[in-house]
Amino acid sequence: MKKEYWINVKHVDNRMVIFLNGATVWDSGIIHNDPEMDEYINITDQLIEHISHSVELIFEGFNDTYTSDDKQGDLNPWHFHYRVFSRVVDADGKVVLEEDMLAPYNEKHMSNPNIRAINNCYQIVRRDNDFKVISNSLTQNFYN
Repeated sequence: MKKEYWINVKHVDNRMVIFLNGATVWDSGIIHNDPEMDEYINITDQLIEHISHSVELIFEGFNDTYTSDDKQGDLNPWHFHYRVFSRVVDADGKVVLEEDMLAPYNEKHMSNPNIRAINNCYQIVRRDNDFKVISNSLTQNFYN
């Protein structure tokens, strides 16, 4: 049996960059019109690389303008949907168990263009032979 740690990205509208201890582990690039995705990012090796100290996992989402002639004051939509989880796989690679490490994030809003829409930061440490989220800070900017 082997334990793995994954991020599953379901939606990105605009741009999302995922960092682990400052290193980029995934960058969506600029995406518009909120496509449904199913991207899997394995972060097991990066977590093990920093096994002796805390790890900072950051999701930064950006709300960019759609065209160069956007009118001042127009709002843009943004949508970011991700899930961080662990899974246990057997020798044949079959998934035996899957558990969320944190509550899945799925937010969709309107906001002013050209801003950082989300900055979600999670501190992860190794405890009892498992990586666990010990703190988090979630920030989002949107128009009410």
